[in-house]
Amino acid sequence: MTTAVLAESKPGIQERVAELRGQIVAVQSKLEAMLRSAGAVQVILPGLHDKASGRINARKVATYMGVPLKRLAEGLQLNYKAVHRNPSAESLQPSLKPVKRSLELLHEFFNKPQTVRVWLNTPHPDLDGRTALDMILADNPNAVLRILENAAAGVPV
Repeated sequence: MTTAVLAESKPGIQERVAELRGQIVAVQSKLEAMLRSAGAVQVILPGLHDKASGRINARKVATYMGVPLKRLAEGLQLNYKAVHRNPSAESLQPSLKPVKRSLELLHEFFNKPQTVRVWLNTPHPDLDGRTALDMILADNPNAVLRILENAAAGVPV
């Protein structure tokens, strides 16, 4: 029996067929993306980098996190004037790398910047009830990164 004949004989079947086709397309897209990324090197959240130098840009990171640049700079024990003048300076990169890596992992988990910001502002039991944002802004981004890397690896915290 063809799809057209089957669709005529059962009401609602066309909608179900369309729904299933949509699901198949979605699964195929996800599978193709997984296969592409399995062997490919990729930059996650490239918008957080300076276009000219390729380095992480503190201003873009602050904007993504939903905090003022001054608050991020001071929280990471960086000189705000220097960060403001050159937000992608080479000297800033060691402080920005664990923050950016945390944002990459959160992006992989949630896909939406809004959801990432919600998670950053939600108290976490493994951070003694503090938020991830509090920890990052208290110059302890590695505590947040450790939790996220363990979660990504399936390791209980």
